[in-house]
Amino acid sequence: MSAQVAPADLTLRYPEVGTGPVPTDIYYQPEFYDRELEAIFKRAWLCVGRVEQIASPGDFFVKEIGTFEMSILIVRGKDNVVRGFHNVCQHRGNHIELEKSGNCQLFRCPFHGWAYALDGTLAGVPDAEAFYDLKREDKGLPTVAVDVWEGFIFINLDNAPEQTLEEFLGQQGRDLAGYPFHLGTNTFEYEGIVNCNWKCMIDSFCETYHVPILHKRSIIDTLAGPDNPFGRVLDVRFKAPHRTISVVGNMAYQPNPVQGLAFQYAPGPSITSGSVDEKTTLPKGLNETRAENWSIDVQAFFPNWLIVIGSGMYFTHQMWPLGPNQVIWQMRGFLRPATNAAMRFGQENSMVELRDAVLEDGNTLERIQRSMNQGLIKEFVYHDHELALRLQHHTVVNWVADYERRFQSVKR
Repeated sequence: MSAQVAPADLTLRYPEVGTGPVPTDIYYQPEFYDRELEAIFKRAWLCVGRVEQIASPGDFFVKEIGTFEMSILIVRGKDNVVRGFHNVCQHRGNHIELEKSGNCQLFRCPFHGWAYALDGTLAGVPDAEAFYDLKREDKGLPTVAVDVWEGFIFINLDNAPEQTLEEFLGQQGRDLAGYPFHLGTNTFEYEGIVNCNWKCMIDSFCETYHVPILHKRSIIDTLAGPDNPFGRVLDVRFKAPHRTISVVGNMAYQPNPVQGLAFQYAPGPSITSGSVDEKTTLPKGLNETRAENWSIDVQAFFPNWLIVIGSGMYFTHQMWPLGPNQVIWQMRGFLRPATNAAMRFGQENSMVELRDAVLEDGNTLERIQRSMNQGLIKEFVYHDHELALRLQHHTVVNWVADYERRFQSVKR
């Protein structure tokens, strides 16, 4: 019996997105990029880290948001509350914290020594008597909206977010509740600047139509194979504004000798399998079709964060736009701690294979961007199984239009 893949006409489930060509102008026009920043990135909840990074009171980390040349300070207070602040001293504007992470009881500006408590209040000013009309209560650190979902820390740059984090994550967030993200305490990271639009890079991880061609030297036999020669997906689900892509695995794949050893001792097909807890079941939002030949889910959280789950670890991609034609790409992998050398070997093998596949994904992007910039490709014609890309385009355009419609209404 041939492997289960999604039927044709996935796109017809979502008539609102249409089936025709999609214009490429939103991928390169500077004017539209500026509109995106206002309508999307200054309003959406953005993931910046995990609670394990600030496990104890006084723990902090600094997150640089290159999109806005902004430095954000995330800290766990003495009351155990996670807070966010702009990393800006209210005296002369210097960054109060220059370390990427650490633990402290006070933040002290390295310029003139103004000190701030963990709750952001101004706690100390050297030679305060020499200031005229200094109102300490007005000089605390500027706050940033912060909330936590399943151990992931999110910020919102709007001082009064229209939605709570729970409301923003919606069905996609609810459907992943209970997944043991907290077990992935060993991490690895890759990061780079790519000369392409942020949406172009997200697109590269949200379809598998390219697998038989682009990945013919790496993962073609694990994600495609003779029963699925075109790399079709199992499922695509739109949980506005987010989306999930369930990917087929070739269950008949026979690993080479080195892979065989690695697969034998590495974690199983998801972080919940093997020695962690044999009774653990996947949450509703993972492999929602419950297909036996499921491999991974790509959980795409609008606008710029992806979680990929099901390959012996979970890992995230995040894209921070620097301009219409440039993006910071950050990838972070999460593994449960190895209990012996054999398991560590298996994990290292998985990390290397993953790295190579991701580099293949990225190697087309700058060429695609140049083609769009030069006006040589004015529209995309999407395959049915590139539905997630069509959904992203639809969501971006609608968010910008909705924001501007409401903003202009207020101005009038």
